[in-house]
Amino acid sequence: MNTEMLQIAEQLKEAYGGSPWFGKNAKTLLNEAEAVDVFETPNGQHSILELLYHMITWREFTLSRLRQDGEKNAAYFESRDWQELDASDKSLWHAGLKKLGAVQNELADVLQQQEDRLLIETVPERNYHFRNLLYGIVQHDIYHLGQIAYITKLLKG
Repeated sequence: MNTEMLQIAEQLKEAYGGSPWFGKNAKTLLNEAEAVDVFETPNGQHSILELLYHMITWREFTLSRLRQDGEKNAAYFESRDWQELDASDKSLWHAGLKKLGAVQNELADVLQQQEDRLLIETVPERNYHFRNLLYGIVQHDIYHLGQIAYITKLLKG
């Protein structure tokens, strides 16, 4: 049975491209962010670009744990968290948007194939269950989408 997994996948899809209760979805917010300098770090905070790649990294972590491929350990993903991005490489923005869309679709597809019994299993190299990880990735995105919305409004003046 995969009833809860399907619900988590739907929440992920809703936050990314649907009509979420919290407001604008990820695709809309990221599209609006294109009107500002996504490399800008207002008051020394993370840029929209950094937030985008941060969200990608933790989706990739989640996928790797769901697949239990063992190819990349947790330290690999931790080392890529808040990675230094070259602000002169303007191609990073569109590459990041494309990558986020790809890992979003991949994660939703993988979730829909999982059985609910996985939710109580411990995530490899972590001390929490898959239920925490999967609900957490949705919450994580919503948190950072709020930051992206705020930074976009701030930079638009």
